Amino acid sequence: MDFQFTEEQERFRQEVRDFLEEELRQGTFKPSCDAWIQGYSPEFTKKVAKKGWIGLTWPKEYGGQERSNIDRLILTEEMLRYGAPAACHWFADRQIGRSVIAFGTEEQKKELLPKILRGEAYVGLGMSEPEAGSDLASLQTRATEDGDDYIIDGQKMWTSCAKFMNYIYLIARTDPEAP
Repeated sequence: MDFQFTEEQERFRQEVRDFLEEELRQGTFKPSCDAWIQGYSPEFTKKVAKKGWIGLTWPKEYGGQERSNIDRLILTEEMLRYGAPAACHWFADRQIGRSVIAFGTEEQKKELLPKILRGEAYVGLGMSEPEAGSDLASLQTRATEDGDDYIIDGQKMWTSCAKFMNYIYLIARTDPEAP
């Protein structure tokens, strides 16, 4: 079994490094060890989007490049290595976009996915609660269906970078009988 990166993967790694080095030279961002979760730079995010690196592994039908998870790992590794401000697009690209592709309505896909790909949708994760923290088994927030809408009842707290987000991906119970 060969665990070496392919030549194409190594070229991609170098492309990412060259990009990050140039952005550092230009002063686009200041490296930070927690930039993946706290780093906020819409300017940087839009540059990453123009490179096509947001939605890197998404299906082409949704604007992605259908590249491998290894490519995504390489991109992530280099972003972390350089302390690049990835929080604006981190959740939107890696978690939320994939969830919308799999479970969203066509309307949600048409509205949200292009914004994520352009680096315009900053999505926070509405998960943690006062009595449960991030323990989803103890989740108390409810979403009760009311016609075409849901009525939300509950509390969320300390969503990373919430003040910068223009969308929240809310995690709530829709079935009060479910464990």
